[in-house]
Amino acid sequence: MSLIEEMEAVSKEAGGILLEVAEKGMSVTRKSSHELVTTADLRSEEFLKGRLSELLPGAGFMGEETSGAEFPEPPFWVVDPLDGTNNYAHGFPMFCVSVALWDGSGVTFGCVYDPLRDECFRAEAGGGCLLNGEPVFCTERRELSECLVATGFPYHRRREDLGMDLGALKYFLQRVQGVRRGGSAALDLAYVACGRLDGFFEEHLKPWDMAAGCLLVTEAGGRVTAYEGGEWRLGSGGVVASGPHVHRHMRRGVDPNRNG
Repeated sequence: MSLIEEMEAVSKEAGGILLEVAEKGMSVTRKSSHELVTTADLRSEEFLKGRLSELLPGAGFMGEETSGAEFPEPPFWVVDPLDGTNNYAHGFPMFCVSVALWDGSGVTFGCVYDPLRDECFRAEAGGGCLLNGEPVFCTERRELSECLVATGFPYHRRREDLGMDLGALKYFLQRVQGVRRGGSAALDLAYVACGRLDGFFEEHLKPWDMAAGCLLVTEAGGRVTAYEGGEWRLGSGGVVASGPHVHRHMRRGVDPNRNG
């Protein structure tokens, strides 16, 4: 198998761990007042760290549950073993495994696997985006009034400060057909890539939330920029992603409404 095929197989195995833990029962603890971690997060990351090191010996590893803030020397894997943990812990059916490979200048491979729907989104730089082996593409819509978009809410929100740009949310609520909040940035990006969503915007994301999904969108013909503006990089604070024609309208909603 090629590296991307092996990465897909490993991601599916990790997805199987999530389903197994959900069936047998899990323990849940808090990272913060709004953010949870489960035994499934930890088991999935331990599995992925071991198996991915076998696929590409010498590559580093950056995972949500066990890595610090510093980037390893490239190339390195960027992994969210369970994106959508709060959904998972509450039995809400939107969560996934996200795996990407960063080579120092960009994401070269990306895979997002939804074990509940058995849907595997994968992309290789320059090779297009596939959903269960079939090519998928972003939508070609040109006006926000025709669009369905998604966003997310930060974990660090407080009663006195929600920690997000409410102006941007208001802008889109006034102009699009609908705004969705699924609770998994990786799946939101995958849905932009396959045309289920026309756009996605969210600040305060981590590399493992975005890395694989951003490659999916670009390889599906879409556009991706950093939430704070400019080229998206692994250290960007968030993301704006959409089909090619509506991206400038997405930026018009975000840029004047950013608080910094």
